[in-house]
Amino acid sequence: MRHSEEKSLDQPSAERSAARPTLSSAEGPDFICIGMGSSGSGWLFDQLKYHPDFWMPPIKEFGYLLSREGGLSDVKLERYNAILENTKRISKRANRRPDDTRDREFLREAIASRGQAMDIERYVSFFRFKEGALAGEITPAYARLDGAIVAQLAQRLPEVKIVLLVRDPLERAWSRITKRHRKGLIERKVLEKENDFLGFLESRKMGEAWFPSRIVACWKEHAPNLSFRHYLFDDIAQHPEKTRSAILSYIGGDPDKASGELSAGHNRKAGSEKIDPTDSVRAELIAYFRDELIACADIFGGAATEWPKRYGL
Repeated sequence: MRHSEEKSLDQPSAERSAARPTLSSAEGPDFICIGMGSSGSGWLFDQLKYHPDFWMPPIKEFGYLLSREGGLSDVKLERYNAILENTKRISKRANRRPDDTRDREFLREAIASRGQAMDIERYVSFFRFKEGALAGEITPAYARLDGAIVAQLAQRLPEVKIVLLVRDPLERAWSRITKRHRKGLIERKVLEKENDFLGFLESRKMGEAWFPSRIVACWKEHAPNLSFRHYLFDDIAQHPEKTRSAILSYIGGDPDKASGELSAGHNRKAGSEKIDPTDSVRAELIAYFRDELIACADIFGGAATEWPKRYGL
């Protein structure tokens, strides 16, 4: 693995694709962002969907590779159908035209895959709708892909570029947990009482996707040939222009082109409610992630070297 700091519905017509420059001739996605959730994936999706070099699928977190048995959930099915009924909100994205049918075709094909086994060739075919633009997907849950799927990807798509967004694991865990509270899925007492919080942690059985070092180890073992780069949430928050430029350059886009009217620092979640952990809950989180914080400092460097110091480690 190279680390650096830095069959179908309607086929796209020749007339449609001839009108735009070819930035990608590769089959399938040009890049895959494998997460992590609450680490800037929404920010990246916003930057790419309005960038003129990219055709991004009409949905964030497509997640097809997670579905070994084609299990498109009822929630996702409802969401796909809602977009099919109203694609106006997509029309302002880059690489869309008034007569563009690619989003509908993509969604119909995704719906048609329900109930069928996950297939890498089908996954590759979804991205034919890019018509020469750069394309990829952003699915944070791919952080928990098992080694067998990672190996399949590496064999079928040897040129695909992998992007990992990494955040202080303690901060990220707390962000994920408080997000569930805002959605009404966790009572406030779980966030405040030590025993309730520990019970929640145990019930969630935090797996590989909570530990960036393990994600890197999985991809290094099963896809050593793939180009793989990480970017830190700290840099997205503190140096958005520089980080945006680095990511776009890596995945083939022109960082000098604007993402529509969005600034590099645009954050649609800026107004979310912020909750601080109690001292006892914070102590439990520090103990839980102690070894991982230290491992991340060593693996990722940069701002990650400050993570253990935040907690007196």
